[in-house]
Amino acid sequence: MTVSVQLFAGAREAAGVDALVVELSADATYRDLSRAIAASHPALERLVAASRFAAGTSYASAGDLVDPSVEISLIPPVSGG
Repeated sequence: MTVSVQLFAGAREAAGVDALVVELSADATYRDLSRAIAASHPALERLVAASRFAAGTSYASAGDLVDPSVEISLIPPVSGG
């Protein structure tokens, strides 16, 4: 399956694009998605490890199956004050 992943903040800066298109197996989890992104975009490897995925309006767990019909976003850690 093909999924589009929206990028924000440091992830967008590191990748140089607003979104990634990733090919996954039909039974892929968010852990698989993380690995695929890290493998195809080495500049994102460390950031992906510290980030969360949002699937629609909820956060996804690493073991959840990826649903290509919902909007997927990579949410990097943020800081500020």
